[in-house]
Order: sequence, then C-alpha cells, then structure tokens
Amino acid sequence: MLLTAKPFVEYKIQELKDKVSKLKTKPVLALIRVGNDPASVKYVSNKIKRCNEVGIESQVYELSEDVKQIEIVKLIDELNNDSKITGILLQLPLPEHLDEHYLTNQICPYKDVDGFTIWNTGSLSLGANCNVACTPKGIIDLMKYYNIEMRSKDVVIVNASNIVGKPLVQLFLKEGATPTICNSKTKNLKDKVKSADIVVLGTGNMNFMSADDFSEDTVIIDVSINFDENGKMRGDVVKEDYDKLIEKGCDITPVPGGVGQCTVIALLENTIDIHIKMNND
Repeated sequence: MLLTAKPFVEYKIQELKDKVSKLKTKPVLALIRVGNDPASVKYVSNKIKRCNEVGIESQVYELSEDVKQIEIVKLIDELNNDSKITGILLQLPLPEHLDEHYLTNQICPYKDVDGFTIWNTGSLSLGANCNVACTPKGIIDLMKYYNIEMRSKDVVIVNASNIVGKPLVQLFLKEGATPTICNSKTKNLKDKVKSADIVVLGTGNMNFMSADDFSEDTVIIDVSINFDENGKMRGDVVKEDYDKLIEKGCDITPVPGGVGQCTVIALLENTIDIHIKMNND
C-alpha cells in the first residue's frame, strides 16, 4: 500500500495541538534563514504554517546571502541565552562561504531542535536521551503509525549522510532491526536492496530504482525530493511503478505526500518536548 503521510499528520497535529493547549506558556521556535533560496523559503514557510496550527510561536530571522559568519554566531549566541526561545533552527543548506558544521554546533544542544549538533548525534549513538534528527524520527514514527514491524528485519539504507542515514541506523538498532548503510562506493547495491525487508532510499537520483529492483513484500521508504523537467516532485523510485509495487505486496512512501511532511511533524514534536523539559510543564 501507499504509506501516505496525510492521516498520520492529521492525527499528530491534533495530538500536538492538545499538548500545547495544556502548557502554561507557548513554545517559541526561532528559525534562521540565510539568503532567498526558493526551496529554503518554501520549507521555512511550511514550518511556520505548521507551528501556527499547533500553537507554537515562530520567530524568523532572515539574513542576507553575503552575511558574515560572525554575525550568525552572534545571533545564535543571543538566541541561546534568551530564556523565551525554546528551540533554534538554522535552515540548511547555507551559502558556500559559511561553515555549516561549525555554525550548527554553535546552537545550544538543548535548543537544537534539528538534532544536528555533535552532542545530540553522539548521545543518540550512545542510546541516551537527546533531540533526534527530524527526518529519521519522522520515518520511524510513520512506520509505527502503520504498524510496520521492524524487530529482526534486515534494513538497507541507501544514504550515508549525517542528517538521515547515520542517525537512522541508530533508530533502527533501537527498534531491534539489523541495518546496513550503503553509499556510492557500495558493491552489488541492487543485490543488497533485493534481499532487504525494509529499504530506505535517499540518493537524490530521480527514478534510481524501479519495481523490478525490489522483492515482494518489501517496505520502501523514499526520502528523496527531485524535480522533473515539468517541475513535478519525484523520488528515487519510479512513480509510474507504484501500482506494480503494490501488486507485489510492497509498501512505499509516495513522493510527494510521504516522508517530507513527517519531518516537519517531528520538528514540532521536538520543540514541544524541549519546552516541557525547560519549564517542567
């Protein structure tokens, strides 16, 4: 079946809205956006919209494309020390002259809603309580919503990034699965995919795999966002093959309408949970 995010998102929005309504004060999410990249503008706008839906206050800081790194550091430092700010999000990617890794790690780990700081990624590896990267968290939450069994399942993750593949390995291990992480140097990749119970694809290559590349009853999580010549959003899996995959008993997250929406929900949940910890609500 198609693992569409819509019913999950509607359920979580109501749950989070109820949670916020019981708080003494509203959580406040600070969003820093550098430049006017159309994708970043759209992503930040969507996050603000969702914040409003559940009752989270959002504060947007729009910086020029040529902003100096020290200016961003100063802003992050101010937000770190502002007790009214619950969480801080630095919208990625950044312009080339800025050090993404350095700037991300200027955020106080407790306010790091994206879970990208060294402290949070390290804590995740150790199995300690921490803020978890939103896309991996969203993937696991969506699978749980659809009651997809992960324990003892062989998982192949075709993405070795710090914000998806690596943290996702830790989350699957926590669920009792056996994950294998693959990258562009992996030999016999298609054989590994064919033998997996669960496949997570995040290569960024449109139409990278078709229905023939998967075994029957495989759970396929397509994380990629690509755009075709008509500006239509597509994933790593050939969209026209969805029906064939369903006929084979496979489950797949559609693009659009899948993991992307779950990522934003995870961001909202992280923000609310941080607020509760900070204020003992």
